[in-house]
Amino acid sequence: MKIKLERLKEIVHGIVTEAAKEGAIQKIYRKSFNRMIKKAASGGNKNTPPFTEKAAKAGKSGLSK
Repeated sequence: MKIKLERLKEIVHGIVTEAAKEGAIQKIYRKSFNRMIKKAASGGNKNTPPFTEKAAKAGKSGLSK
């Protein structure tokens, strides 16, 4: 199957654009998760004990310490 160069460029451009959108959303989710963990780890909130160990924060590929 032969693909012309212009069509190949369109395909690659579409894939890169879609991946960039997913990355932006992932960044928003990671920041939100880190804020929740920070708030829970701080203690002083009702029904939340002050944790002695540092809570894991979201990394590029899931949770890391």
